Amino acid sequence: MAKTAAKNTIILINGYNFSTYFTSFEGEVNTNPIDVTGFTDGSQNFVPGLPSAKLAGEVLWDKDAAKTHAVLKSLPTGYVTVIPEGYTLGNETLSLPFMQGNYNPQASISDAIKLGSLNFESYGNNVGLELGWVLHHGTITSTTTGTGFDDPSGGAVTATCSGTLHIWDATATDTYVIKIQHSTTLGSGYADLITFTANGTSLTAERVAVASGTVNRYRRVLATRTGSAGDTFGFTVHFQHQ
Repeated sequence: MAKTAAKNTIILINGYNFSTYFTSFEGEVNTNPIDVTGFTDGSQNFVPGLPSAKLAGEVLWDKDAAKTHAVLKSLPTGYVTVIPEGYTLGNETLSLPFMQGNYNPQASISDAIKLGSLNFESYGNNVGLELGWVLHHGTITSTTTGTGFDDPSGGAVTATCSGTLHIWDATATDTYVIKIQHSTTLGSGYADLITFTANGTSLTAERVAVASGTVNRYRRVLATRTGSAGDTFGFTVHFQHQ
């Protein structure tokens, strides 16, 4: 049985790369069971209630601009994405459209100051905790065509899907159009599946969903630059289908 250390985990919140501030994370999907046990039943019986999902984690304090205290004290909504094993194309991801449920600064004389254990709860019209794959994580300076990633099923799927983009290193002057494309073959024939509106000029996150349809076997990221400055641009793309 393969076992993997968590030391390479990447955690992104609304475009901020807060990986070095999290000391733990936990994802949860719950059916919120309802007890429907009757008088003569031989054991407790349950039916599923409204499903729920959350990501939680222990977070360290940093009061500087664009760091954890400044960003998270206002209890934001948005998108959180976790890449548990670090980045390799196609590594599994956990992603969630969230509302932050709490803020709990704490400290002890023998420990670092923390924001506490924060809960990022499911929010908005989504499928809850999205289990998917990372299609890109890194920096570029020019138009970049990603490598195709083969669906783990080994074929096309007919399903709803979504992509989540985190921009964590914004450009100064260049802009980008970022797409997720799909194809029936690995090396060619790619067509647009998802196009993001965020253009790379600010730290942000965006999720785009596509209604049920055919998602071809291979997917890749295409980032097309406008401008000639060659600014460094850092971003991450998570993709999932049901």
